[in-house]
Amino acid sequence: MRMIDDSLNGKIDIIITKSISRFARNVVDALKYVRQLRNNKVDVYFEKENIHTIELDSEMFLTLYSAFAQAESESISQNVKMGFRAKMKRGEPCGKANPYGYDWNKEKQELVINEEQAEVVKMIFNWYVDGLGGRAIAKKLNSLKIFTLTGKKWEQSTIRHIIMNEKYIGDLCGQKYYTESPITHKHIRNFGEKDQYYVKEHHKAIISREVWDKAQKILKKRNAKIIPKGSKHHSNYSKQYAFSSKICCGFCGTTFVRRVGSKKKDGSRNVYWQCYQKIYDSKNCKDSVLIREDALEQAFIEIHNTIAENKFKNKDKLLQAIKSALEENDCSKEIEKLNNQEEKIQHKLSKLVDMRLENSIDKNLYLTKESELKTELKNIETKRNELVEIRNQNKHIADKIKEIEKVLNNHLRPLKEFSRDSFEALIEKVIVGDVDDNGNKRPDVIRFILKTGREIPTKLVKDRKNDNSNKSVSFREKEK
Repeated sequence: MRMIDDSLNGKIDIIITKSISRFARNVVDALKYVRQLRNNKVDVYFEKENIHTIELDSEMFLTLYSAFAQAESESISQNVKMGFRAKMKRGEPCGKANPYGYDWNKEKQELVINEEQAEVVKMIFNWYVDGLGGRAIAKKLNSLKIFTLTGKKWEQSTIRHIIMNEKYIGDLCGQKYYTESPITHKHIRNFGEKDQYYVKEHHKAIISREVWDKAQKILKKRNAKIIPKGSKHHSNYSKQYAFSSKICCGFCGTTFVRRVGSKKKDGSRNVYWQCYQKIYDSKNCKDSVLIREDALEQAFIEIHNTIAENKFKNKDKLLQAIKSALEENDCSKEIEKLNNQEEKIQHKLSKLVDMRLENSIDKNLYLTKESELKTELKNIETKRNELVEIRNQNKHIADKIKEIEKVLNNHLRPLKEFSRDSFEALIEKVIVGDVDDNGNKRPDVIRFILKTGREIPTKLVKDRKNDNSNKSVSFREKEK
């Protein structure tokens, strides 16, 4: 870590290491620090694999490592999720156990009502049922010098979360949110994509079900007024189309939504993508532009084919380098060595017992030696478990090599037409619109963000030959 700090502070220009596995045992850390060092113009040279991370050719290496990182993180994430699901099935709360109004009893492992805070919760629900909105309730609580659980002032969103929280009627709902990716750690509201676990009468209630039901009806009516009638925009959750939830506005951060144009003479329709804020109110996000779907598809094909041309050549060499690193980190020899040590200590322990039975050794000396040998056995067991876990993780990663080879074969070959599978395999998101260093807004700039974190900017250009109304657009790559 001192070496990394010195590198980031400009004291080191290049790090030379024997092999990938010597740089970092954890592939997630390897990818993280290699990228961080590259961004600071620091090269990492792997002698065995003959790879310089500062060179453009090493981008494919980083792409492969990101796939391994995802495989490892997914494995760990699945184990954690299994533990959480088991707790949910048993009716145990996960995550933040005590909301405002409750304390968590560690000994009994249950929620206990905090009488002082519970009175505030009752006030909030009663005011809400009587017609006060979230903003008015927050203002009223702040004027009474009543603060939140973290000691901050109340906000409308905080009041809304309390009104929606089923814990106040004594129930418990598990997995209201889920993590979309173990790499991004992005939390998504669960609208039925994942299983939920609902336990009634899990703990003592603060609010009666009658008051709760009234509050939920009011909340539903108010939501209907806020969201335009007929709107089905779920900015972070839709996966209906290839570009759903992938395109973000560079000015307001809102997700783009799909729009279908009027029918043409031949019966076809143009498909567009537009910032949701601008659709909801034309006065919002004035700088955002409307984009044709076929132009986005063509832009991706060009970017994809450029990547395929540059990277596919080194596929076999890089996969072999990764396989060699995994074989070097197999841990089998270390485990076998520990097993031999354990056998020798067990033999010593057996001889020690025999000596004690024959009264050829003092009792105190026997107990001391026995304790030492048992401590050695315990240490060996701990080390062996760690090595076995590393070996199992490597086996899991090695199994992913076949999947990665399949991705490379299927998704890094030149495309003649748009492929949703290839798009989802390579692209994390698309950002439309940018602001330069001088603060000038550039609505014609579109950035494709690869899953490796690399950014490829393109520029929107009107095709004047076909139509000067911006219905037809083409892209040209700004940087190769």
